[in-house]
Amino acid sequence: MAVERERLFGTDILLRDGAGGMDLALGDPENASGDIALADGNDNIAQALLMRLRVRKGELAPLGWPDYGSRLGELIGEPDLPRTQLKAQVFAREAVEADPRVEEVVAVDVASVKGERSVLRLAMSVLLIEEQNPLNLIFDLDLEEDT
Repeated sequence: MAVERERLFGTDILLRDGAGGMDLALGDPENASGDIALADGNDNIAQALLMRLRVRKGELAPLGWPDYGSRLGELIGEPDLPRTQLKAQVFAREAVEADPRVEEVVAVDVASVKGERSVLRLAMSVLLIEEQNPLNLIFDLDLEEDT
């Protein structure tokens, strides 16, 4: 079962939020090996799902992935209104459910971030295949900035 889970959820390069975008994360700074850090298991699937939300749908079409990504980028410039929050909920659910490792998106809650007039926080509960406990994801969408 562990081998099957490892095959399903895999290992990838660990990314971190950097200055204006994503960057490679380095391994443990105390051992100073300079190796690139890796994400595996739940960390890897969480990173993959968050990246799917971040990338505009169709943006990777030239690379052969026309359906990868989400429509959340379409909401940039929209006001924080109930209809915008509903669209964000639908777009996020649609994108995450497109990943073959996702069995079901159990819930998507969208709320305005206090003190941030243009940021929506999407809190998602995602049931993965071969898993009993849902994975919790948090994704902040800035309606003013094209990130």
